[in-house]
Amino acid sequence: MMNKLTAPSKTNLANRQQTAQLSLATMQADMADMRAALKNKQRASVVQKENIKSETRKAKSANTANINALDAVQLSRVIEMAWEDRTPFEAIEHSYALNETAVIKLMRQELKPSSFRLWRQRVTSRATKHQAKRPFDVGRAYCKTQYKPR
Repeated sequence: MMNKLTAPSKTNLANRQQTAQLSLATMQADMADMRAALKNKQRASVVQKENIKSETRKAKSANTANINALDAVQLSRVIEMAWEDRTPFEAIEHSYALNETAVIKLMRQELKPSSFRLWRQRVTSRATKHQAKRPFDVGRAYCKTQYKPR
């Protein structure tokens, strides 16, 4: 009778060991898959960061090229638009393909240091210079006294 009790427990033990080995093998395969997926994700992240850096470099060089491409009349108009309170940077970007950073750089180059500091202080506290911050009732970027008869 003792042999009958020990025999099933031996096969039961063997089945449990096989199940444990299969579970271990499955978990190891899952871990290998997870490691591979993590490496792929890290590679994709690195590639994405490199793409962002190259796009930023291209945008900076494009803005520099846009600044250099402006003639005297256009340059004067960009400076005038930048000084106007109601003209947002987005309007300048739409008209002359100069983003806010490029306009700041242009103003730093063209204005006297004290004038640049005054302009920068004025623009920093002005919500109407940024399209996203403008309230609805501000209206267009045109001032009645903008085009004075000469």
